[in-house]
Amino acid sequence: MSDRIILHADLNAFYASVECLLRPELKEVPMAVVAGLEENRHGVILAKNEATKKYGVKTAELISQAKRKCPGLQTVLPHHDLYWEYSRQVKAVYVRFTNQVESFSIDECWMDVTDIPSIQGNEERFADALRDAVRFETGLTISVGVSWNKVFAKLGSDLKKPDATTMITRDNFKGKVWPLPASDLLLVGQ
Repeated sequence: MSDRIILHADLNAFYASVECLLRPELKEVPMAVVAGLEENRHGVILAKNEATKKYGVKTAELISQAKRKCPGLQTVLPHHDLYWEYSRQVKAVYVRFTNQVESFSIDECWMDVTDIPSIQGNEERFADALRDAVRFETGLTISVGVSWNKVFAKLGSDLKKPDATTMITRDNFKGKVWPLPASDLLLVGQ
């Protein structure tokens, strides 16, 4: 019996990416989607674009701390209704590739593509086609991990971002996974 073929797809900087689609001028400048108000000391970073990540800004960080790291940080309030709509559009793309889709969150899904006859040996090409379809149809990018189980597929999608495919196979998993801290694995924690 051969291994399962599991993909984990993760929308890259999802909330920030949607905001950049709505306001393209934000794409090239440090920006973050925030919750709460900075003046009330309750504002936190929900998502940030690639330009902001370079400054070491973290999700759930206070806006005031983020602005100390990144003085030119532009902030926008969230548009949750739009995020749900884009999530629905992306999941509609996934369902065209396989009917075995399991949502993990608004921006992450697993897909079991084991039973697709043409996929054996073409897993990376399949994942790249999925990434291309999402980008073309929605303007958003995903990172995809491919493995024989959900934990390694999720790890794969986390290892290389944005807009990448990472294969964790029986042949390479020791080299890719063993050097990492255990906390990098799904639900292991510190």
